[in-house]
Amino acid sequence: MRISVLGPVRARRGDASVPLRGVRLQGLLARLALDAGRPVGTSVLVDDLWGEAPPDGAGNALQALVSRLRRAIGAELVATDARGYRLCVEPDAVDALRFAALASSGDLDGALALWHGAALADVLDLPFAGPAAARLEERRAVVVDERAALALRAGRPGGELDALAAQLDATPLRETTAALLTRCLHAAGRQADALAVADRTIALLADELGVDPGPGLAAARLSVLRGGQPVAPARTGLNSFVGRDRDVERVRTLLVDARLVTLIGPGGAGKTRLAREAVGPDSVAVAELAPLTGPEQLAATVLAAVGEPDLVLRAQDEPAPDTVTRLVSALAARDSLLVLDNCEHLVGAAAELAETLLRACPRLRVLATSREPLGVPGEVLHPVESLAEADAVALFADRAAAVRPGFAVTPEVAVICRRLDGQPLPIELAAARLRTLTTAEILDRLDDRFRLLTSGARTALPRHQTLRAVVDWSWDLLDEPERAVARRLGVFAGGATAAAAGQVCGDGIGDDGTGDVFDRLAALVDKSLVVAVPGSPTRYRMLETIREYAGERLDEAGERGCAVAAHARIMVELAEAAEPHLRGREQLEWLGALRAEADEFDLALRRAMATGDGATAHRLVAALTWSWLIRGRTDEADRWVSAVHGMDGPVPPDVRARNLAWVSVFTAVRGRTEEATAHIRSLSALTASLPRPWHPFLQLVGPTYRIFAGLGDDELCALSAGAEDPWVRGLTLQIRAQVEENEGRRETQRTLIRAAHEAFTGIGDRFVLGMIVHSLGELEDSAGNYDAAALAYDESIALAAELGNDDDLPQFLGRRAVLEARRGNIDEARAVLQRARPSDRGPFSSAGAVATTLAQIELLAGDVDAARAQLVLAAGAFDPPGMDGVGVPQRRAFAAMMWASVELTAGDLDAARPRVAEAVAAAVGADDGPVSGMVAEVAARFALAEDDPGAAAVLLGIAAAQRGTLDHGSPVVRATLAGARAVLGPDAAEEQMRSGRELPRADGMAWLAKFAGALGPQRPATRP
Repeated sequence: MRISVLGPVRARRGDASVPLRGVRLQGLLARLALDAGRPVGTSVLVDDLWGEAPPDGAGNALQALVSRLRRAIGAELVATDARGYRLCVEPDAVDALRFAALASSGDLDGALALWHGAALADVLDLPFAGPAAARLEERRAVVVDERAALALRAGRPGGELDALAAQLDATPLRETTAALLTRCLHAAGRQADALAVADRTIALLADELGVDPGPGLAAARLSVLRGGQPVAPARTGLNSFVGRDRDVERVRTLLVDARLVTLIGPGGAGKTRLAREAVGPDSVAVAELAPLTGPEQLAATVLAAVGEPDLVLRAQDEPAPDTVTRLVSALAARDSLLVLDNCEHLVGAAAELAETLLRACPRLRVLATSREPLGVPGEVLHPVESLAEADAVALFADRAAAVRPGFAVTPEVAVICRRLDGQPLPIELAAARLRTLTTAEILDRLDDRFRLLTSGARTALPRHQTLRAVVDWSWDLLDEPERAVARRLGVFAGGATAAAAGQVCGDGIGDDGTGDVFDRLAALVDKSLVVAVPGSPTRYRMLETIREYAGERLDEAGERGCAVAAHARIMVELAEAAEPHLRGREQLEWLGALRAEADEFDLALRRAMATGDGATAHRLVAALTWSWLIRGRTDEADRWVSAVHGMDGPVPPDVRARNLAWVSVFTAVRGRTEEATAHIRSLSALTASLPRPWHPFLQLVGPTYRIFAGLGDDELCALSAGAEDPWVRGLTLQIRAQVEENEGRRETQRTLIRAAHEAFTGIGDRFVLGMIVHSLGELEDSAGNYDAAALAYDESIALAAELGNDDDLPQFLGRRAVLEARRGNIDEARAVLQRARPSDRGPFSSAGAVATTLAQIELLAGDVDAARAQLVLAAGAFDPPGMDGVGVPQRRAFAAMMWASVELTAGDLDAARPRVAEAVAAAVGADDGPVSGMVAEVAARFALAEDDPGAAAVLLGIAAAQRGTLDHGSPVVRATLAGARAVLGPDAAEEQMRSGRELPRADGMAWLAKFAGALGPQRPATRP
């Protein structure tokens, strides 16, 4: 899905336009798109869409509008948030947000190419649209100006004249555009036109606003009067310059108007080289400050770079001017650009000198490089960030070819570049190691990177010759409190909030030192040792190299044990605080908090496993398992539950019982019934000593296991009627509905599932509610009620998308896609399924299910070859070798049934015959009513194709008995039923179907098995 607001509001899925009927519907999409991925409050949306005249029942009106939008673009794309509604697309899918990202990255041509008219052109009457459009148009104007400034610096101003002229026509009082157009016309040799533009704008400013022109426009006019042409800077350096072209362009653009630009970034980011490339090799004074040891050397070093002023006569008794005065004399009367390189160790003195010179020399501009800002008024920062992966790989390959001719990029290179944080210097040091190592060997040794990366150029500064020296230089500039915070912050895997850092990094590890730590974190961010990642809340993260270095320092200080213990304690407290809220209305909020700390939980668990800390491991797993399942990470849950099982330690009995319960579940899922039964017995003994009420999961696991083991449903029924916890009562209703579905008791299932739906609508657990709503959709689907089924499926998809559940979501989208195919909307069905991103993790892969669903769609479209190709692709993922346990016989039955359907559609009965027999055998082993029903329907189709309508009618009756109803939503099943009736006559067909329906379920399966057993390579002579 791609959404356009830079022009008329449009939505496209692939190459197809999505109809959006009505200005307010378009406006809702546009308003959500401007904050894509973030919630927009309901009150904000009402104000933005209706302004001061909202309709009666504005909340219901908004909800109806949201429902229309979900039907138009896909229910999973509009999520309900505790604070409002959220458009679930990546920012890159919205042209306005992509425009901002491209503009920030320096791709000005790409950014401007996204515009197709006036912003929000067809919804400007809505209250929010005018101000939003004005902001967008202003951003476009800034980019037009930036591109023109860049072209001017590059010596190619002619191509920007039309764009600048059009922009000035639209906004005739825009001084920056007028100044740039004046300069570009001047550079193009059109001095008269340049003066005309400047004079016209100056006159308008005076007539309409009563103000004089700003310094930019005045300077541009003066430059025309004086004459002269801009000089395009040349590239410098002894080797190629890779991956920073956009940075160079932006720095040059900034230097057109800003008088102090500072390049900031960590050591090894390439600030010095970027500065040299941006300003050119010859016409600029460069003061290298790295060798200086004290601030008293600063002014003289800069003066040496600038050069002495012309000889000035003075009286005999007049004292010689000081160095700063001489500097001012040298710079005051000329256009100058001064580079102050490597200011970080003299940052205070450098800031003072820069401010003095800028105030005294109005024609001076300064480009500084530093690991922290200078902090001078008017300073503009350009962060020199990590290289994009493609650029990092290109840099590695370029430097590798210099030491190993003919080098070809290997898969390890991208991993090396990621591990080195995309930083140029470490990447170059790693590439230099190719003289003696392969890329695989370099990657293996990166855990000891400070010993590995020691091959810098002999002529480089000493602090650039080894990776350790790079970081040592930055570390030595910190004071001791900053070093303490930095080394302790290294215990976090993916960074920390200020609150978490306060507990781990404070003077007393484990105490709440948030206030003091925050100030030190801010200092570390300024000094480019920590990155502040925007969010709610902000996270403070270290690059991997800095984190490893901090870990060494932590060990040297003897603080690792305390810091790791504090980290583990924070993670346990967060997980246990969140766990009760994951079953109610605050589920999304708490799930978001857990998701943000996923790397920290993983690290805390690995540390606990490595050190034998059973208490921490058990508490984390007990608290986190439900959150993993909510997010569809069944494999992760299974892995950690299995890993901690049997670990010793002072584990609370309730925690140990919950983990044993999860072990029982995953053991049963894998088909190890005897082992699972033994675990259930141990669990019963353990829970008998626990005070009641037990944890909700402990209340459910035993009764649920017994009902699926065929030991009766008395306990489950008692829970659904009398449990104190409404979540337990509601979930037992859902579980009982599943049992009734398996037994083919459709009406009882419907009653229970509706009761469960009512319960969970009140409880607010989106995870369980999504499964329940999807089951309601399946009931409507099999009844042929397509519209009702679509509404239910869309709601379940939206709920799964909100949770980020990458297990349920592909399945829900798959059923929705098949529904569209059943309606005959094949293109829409394919488009829906394209939104499913299947999980392929571990034994719980959904990739095979998605491919099989596409095969169903292709069959309904009549494309047998495409369906067959999808089934071939699905085979390995759908039924991996050695896989066993719950659901496997069902999947095998379904796969065989699909192959039979392919061959039946192709008209190849000989090929279909063994597939039908295979599907029946798997269905008998599955003991699953809905699966048995589907297989019986396919067998009926086969019987009809072999001119045996009587057997077909009986099999349709068996299918109805197994599932509780025929699948009336399936065109294929309807066609089979119609074919049997056409041959036999309605009454005879109904009589044969009744004979199948009235068979006890076990007898019906025996009849089906006997039918399959009679299938041989040729048409069987008899039927059961």
